[in-house]
Amino acid sequence: MLMQGVAGLILYVLLLIFLLLFITVFLKLGLGFVESENDSFGSAFLTALVGAIILWVILIITPAGILWLIISLLIFLLIFWLLVNARHKTGYGGAIVVTIVAVIFAIIIVIVLLFIIRVTLGLASILF
Repeated sequence: MLMQGVAGLILYVLLLIFLLLFITVFLKLGLGFVESENDSFGSAFLTALVGAIILWVILIITPAGILWLIISLLIFLLIFWLLVNARHKTGYGGAIVVTIVAVIFAIIIVIVLLFIIRVTLGLASILF
């Protein structure tokens, strides 16, 4: 039973690292669209890490429910824009643009990956 717990913990840590890298890549791409300081990959990773911790804390302290989830995400967005502005000196409008560009890039990449997976699985089912 202990191995399942340790394996589960390792899986969660690996998932956290993957998601942080995923967020960092798109944050870095978004920072490329605005004039900013500290736009290195490491700086973007630190911003993503702090943002993830802030989101986790906000989600932990708010009650359950769809309305509270929406309110929590809006509060997180405001705090994240302040964080991006403070860390990367983008201005508040620039922080909003960084977020919008990062989300658009993430959606496009996820759609392309899902399409590639679908085509690959479709070819595999035809061949086998």
